[in-house]
Amino acid sequence: MDLSTLPGLGPKRLKALNASGLRSVSDLLYNIPRTWLDRTRLNKLSESHVGENVILIGKITRAGFIPGRTSRYMAVLDDGTGQVSLVFFRGARHWAKTISVGTRWCVIGKLGNYRGLQLVHPEMQRMGDDEDFSGGIEPVYTITEEEHSAKIEQKFFRTLYPKVFAMPNLSVPDAPPAELTEFMGLKPVLQNLKSLHMPKTFAEAMQAKLQLKKLELLPFCLRMNVRRRSLAFRGQARTLNDSAIADAKASLPFTLTAGQSKAVDQICEGLRGKKQFHALLQGDVGSGKTVVAMLAMLAVAKGGEQCALMAPTDILARQHYKSLKPFFDKAGIRTALLLGACSATEKKTISGELQMGMTQVVIGTHALFSKDVLFQNLTFVVIDEQHRFGVNQREALLKKGHFPDLLVMSATPIPRSLAMTLYGDLTPIVLNEKPAGRKPVKTRLVDPTKRDDMKKFLLKEVKTGNRLYWVVSRVEIDDEGGAKSVDEVAEELSSFTSEWKVGAIHGQMDEEERDRILNEFASGKIQVLVATTVIEVGVNVPEANLMVIDAPERFGLAQLHQLRGRVGRGNQDAWCFLIVPQTSPAHERLSRFASTDNGFEIAEMDMQDRGAGNLEGSEQSGAWVFRWFDWIQDKELIQRILDTAEEILDNKPGFSPEVQEKIQKWYALMPQGNADGVH
Repeated sequence: MDLSTLPGLGPKRLKALNASGLRSVSDLLYNIPRTWLDRTRLNKLSESHVGENVILIGKITRAGFIPGRTSRYMAVLDDGTGQVSLVFFRGARHWAKTISVGTRWCVIGKLGNYRGLQLVHPEMQRMGDDEDFSGGIEPVYTITEEEHSAKIEQKFFRTLYPKVFAMPNLSVPDAPPAELTEFMGLKPVLQNLKSLHMPKTFAEAMQAKLQLKKLELLPFCLRMNVRRRSLAFRGQARTLNDSAIADAKASLPFTLTAGQSKAVDQICEGLRGKKQFHALLQGDVGSGKTVVAMLAMLAVAKGGEQCALMAPTDILARQHYKSLKPFFDKAGIRTALLLGACSATEKKTISGELQMGMTQVVIGTHALFSKDVLFQNLTFVVIDEQHRFGVNQREALLKKGHFPDLLVMSATPIPRSLAMTLYGDLTPIVLNEKPAGRKPVKTRLVDPTKRDDMKKFLLKEVKTGNRLYWVVSRVEIDDEGGAKSVDEVAEELSSFTSEWKVGAIHGQMDEEERDRILNEFASGKIQVLVATTVIEVGVNVPEANLMVIDAPERFGLAQLHQLRGRVGRGNQDAWCFLIVPQTSPAHERLSRFASTDNGFEIAEMDMQDRGAGNLEGSEQSGAWVFRWFDWIQDKELIQRILDTAEEILDNKPGFSPEVQEKIQKWYALMPQGNADGVH
């Protein structure tokens, strides 16, 4: 049903709504308020504290643009008990036209303090001079530029929705079966939507939102549980070679942490079982996941079975092969490295030896799931940096064995709430410790005006034998001058002094040239390495304990944490400098990042900033985000919905076959993301 059926919509407003993505009554129903204004609760600035969410009413006493590198608009609001600055980095021109001195506003936001009290991008509602603040819960909607140009304001939506819900035969497409909502103790979707748009109380709106969160999360939990149940029985338990693990432990140059030992025991216990074992080994940067995987692979391969370790890049695959092969050689296990860059002859030879069972362990990249690569007895698959592969990609490799076990490793810490849903079919194993002697990396924010002072400090450090990564976000020169490229920074650092040798690498380089420069950096022939995020994984130079990140606002926090993990890999003091102006909108976000080295905390921050990403594919930010569900605030809800999904799959409610079929059709229609990881 299109919007033209609604009364009171002229051509200009209809066009503006359509341009903003609202083309049907259904779109309008799901145009959810971004918040609700509780007109029964008003704060006084004099009684408010920094960090609190406040609702203030006052008059604008000053307003104007703030000079600087970025265009900012600022207005000062006086509520009669104090003054607060309202700061706008985005849409500055819009607010310059909208806000004027002497006008009265209701503002909502988190109270901050930067050279005085401030609210950054508060929610704004214009109020009349004699308008009272009393009674009712008012929804606050996002107003697009198109809607604003058609003079569509908050009042328009608040008067429109009563007309929408008064329409005869109003319904919601793809609504769940009534039997399902009744079993879950939920109201019909349409009733909950009405409670969001026209709430009588704040509690009613929150209750409706909670119910819709449960319904939104249920299809995903059902699919995860179905996938988990699909794991097959091998028919008989496996006997592992425990002595191979003991021998390898004895030859390690370090002692396993308690967490690593426990993880090895958990994995081996699963590998011995009669049913397929699929697990997620998750650990922070430097927690030692690779050695845990190696010990498990040793125990399987020593028993005559085959193992495959898949990494997302040639660099990481080569790193694994170089570090793990000596341990496999010592145990008498034959190992191969299979990359896309291998010649046709090499690929044919390696595939033939795998098919005949001559090679027990293969380490490689996407080339492993090529149709030409066959195995004699593949029973254990390890996938590193799983977030870079789609579900179908990992399953393509699994199909090369007979119900093989799977160990997925993630060096990007994932909050438990996301891990339980994204990897609901995997047994979670978490490494929380780091090897003894590791020191936290000291992270500092540096204003661009201090760039030369920082370089002087770095030069002193390099002269003592330290080495430096300098990370940039661009390979090519940015004509708009937003960020420096690899070559620009390399030239800058070479011109700064002849006392250090500078090298540069990026993902578009010839692989042999890139490896040559990396080897020279590792050996100390090059002391400064300018690079893009190509160094994010698979680069291990313990002597490099300095890092600078140019334009860090262009990276997600989780990626910054991965980059920072390249330093501090020994027992020396390590530094990471983020070059960002104090006036930058990203300054607060980066300050939070600098305050902790806990990857799980950073992952939660990153998720709050960027969204959860494509849950069933390979994209990791903002591509497939729940409308209602909040990964951080609602993380305790996931287990309850997973349990509910189990009850539904077991048909504990006693649904008839007809109702069961309706439920299956319903959750099959719900969004599934990009399940094969293809962008």
